[in-house]
Amino acid sequence: MPERRSRSRLHRDPQLEALELQPRDLVVLRDLYYLRFAAAPALYLAAAWATNGNGMAYFAKRLTQLWRAGYISRFQAGYSRYLHGSRHFLYTIESGKAAAAARTGLRPDDIDSDTWRGILRESAAVQERVREALLACGFAFREINRVIHNNTELAMKFYTGESSGVRHHVLAAEFLSKFWFEARMRGESVEDIQPGGIANLSFRDPEPHRHRELVTADGIVPIKPDCLFTIGGMRFALEAETGTSSAAKVRLKIRRYARWITARDRQLQVLICCATEVHQRLVSDAVGALGEPRLAAAIIVHTETV
Repeated sequence: MPERRSRSRLHRDPQLEALELQPRDLVVLRDLYYLRFAAAPALYLAAAWATNGNGMAYFAKRLTQLWRAGYISRFQAGYSRYLHGSRHFLYTIESGKAAAAARTGLRPDDIDSDTWRGILRESAAVQERVREALLACGFAFREINRVIHNNTELAMKFYTGESSGVRHHVLAAEFLSKFWFEARMRGESVEDIQPGGIANLSFRDPEPHRHRELVTADGIVPIKPDCLFTIGGMRFALEAETGTSSAAKVRLKIRRYARWITARDRQLQVLICCATEVHQRLVSDAVGALGEPRLAAAIIVHTETV
């Protein structure tokens, strides 16, 4: 019985349900577009801000309606140390191809050609709806296609158990949703959001000979945050640390951010979200090792613990 219930909750009828999008839906879709992958609690906060908390008792049902209408896809996450609770659905905006493939219970390479043709026919309707909704959110058509493609590829890897980075996105979403919600409830706007894959602070160091350990062979200090955004005129960079990075890699990342702050933007605030308290201590030690209180104050370490 438990397996049958799980399958039914993941099975979406190829005949998509009709649904009129409400302003709150567009806010949720816009945030999910930036977050890439998120669990329901992160999306709940976006919806709560959009409606000032009204009607939230029915939000879980509304998420299911958005899913049945094809605007979002969901996958079974199972237990995750990056999320509170034991079982969660993870949501994303994709072409529908990954969700349909996952429904077969087969790896993509094991799906026969006839079934694939059916999956592609089904996903065509999903893509049309998704593009229409995201255009209404104000995103550019070309960027929409890129995000849909990338999310689909990651979702395909995720449901088969391959390394995908999805849980990394979910950890970032867990933190960002709370940080943005608090700012929005103060009456501040979250602006100029650049998600992972687009966010890039890499720069050519004016003194590469003095910072050889930080630069690449061509003198670039590579810095690619998991998200960049602005609140109240302050620029923030987020790094989500799942705990897989070595101490040496963490120290190098911290020193590169410190170099950016010193050489380019003294106003940048770096937010580092750690999945475990153990990793938080490792990151905090790396920040403390900078030996400069001003730099340490600009790099804030948080923990999202279970």
